[in-house]
Amino acid sequence: MDLNHSPSPSSVAQEFAQALLLEQVRFIKQQLLDENNSKYIQKFISQVYQHADQIQLKNIIQLEQLQAVVQKYAFELNLGADILEFIGFSAQKIHHYAVNSDTIFNDLLSDDSFELWLLKVLELQQFRYYLQENLEHNPQIQQVSLQLANQIVESNTPWLDQLRQYNVKQNRFGSKILNFIQDQQQNIELKLEQQLATAIRKQISNIILLPNENLANIATHLWTDIKQRSLKETFSQFQSIDFEEFFILVYESWKQVRQTDYMQQVILNVVEAYYEYFGDCSLQELLLSVGIDEKDLFIEAQRFAPHSLTALEQHGLLDDLIKSLIEPFYLDENTQRFIANYLNK
Repeated sequence: MDLNHSPSPSSVAQEFAQALLLEQVRFIKQQLLDENNSKYIQKFISQVYQHADQIQLKNIIQLEQLQAVVQKYAFELNLGADILEFIGFSAQKIHHYAVNSDTIFNDLLSDDSFELWLLKVLELQQFRYYLQENLEHNPQIQQVSLQLANQIVESNTPWLDQLRQYNVKQNRFGSKILNFIQDQQQNIELKLEQQLATAIRKQISNIILLPNENLANIATHLWTDIKQRSLKETFSQFQSIDFEEFFILVYESWKQVRQTDYMQQVILNVVEAYYEYFGDCSLQELLLSVGIDEKDLFIEAQRFAPHSLTALEQHGLLDDLIKSLIEPFYLDENTQRFIANYLNK
């Protein structure tokens, strides 16, 4: 035997560490992929859940860290083109499903729920007075009512448009009369639209300030008619592009609103209130507060883990993922030195 060519203790330790690494990867993968052996995952979840009872939220997350996360994803994150296209695609799906659904509104909102919402809205007396005051004095509302009055006049008096375009050339006397009428027509239309706009605002104002009983009767009457309508009947009045534009508009509006100091402060105040309320709760208590216990965690793990792990194995990725988690231990010099010292005993 040639002693000059015998392997060094360090190389033996490296080979042994490599062998242990591969064996541990094989063992962990076998445990994960064994459909009949759920104890591996169950035991892991059980340990995590039990230890979660000993850890409070404030011990693992600081308020500043939580607010920093919210600031990044609520105030700064912008959706990419692919996500925006996905929103449009999803809107088309929702529209297609709605226009082919016989579901009626009463299936989505029961009479009892409608009554509860109605009573709550009617309780907002001060808000109704605020709306009534704005109807009388808000310039924007006055402008909208004037535009509405203009549309009503134009759609119900087509002869006025004919009168504008009418032309008398041969009869000078008739031409003068017609020109006089046409000159006055614009003033007449403007006064008519202004009076109609005032009447519209006044009628809406009167409705807003009706006694609760009368408002409840009106709302209930409208609900009686609406609740039996199907989604197909209602949403067939819209195109899928309307849905797409609505969702995109909501996102674009949110991007603008979230940049205001007021909205950012509101969100951060909510985060602070959450931290203040739940900071002393354990992680287990947080899970229980939303109705999740150890059994739920295991059920969801079993729902997704087997298929996901099988897919990773089929693509040849599972070994590398497991190896990346434990390989640093076996490549560490201290580990190999420990193995070498242990083998030399």
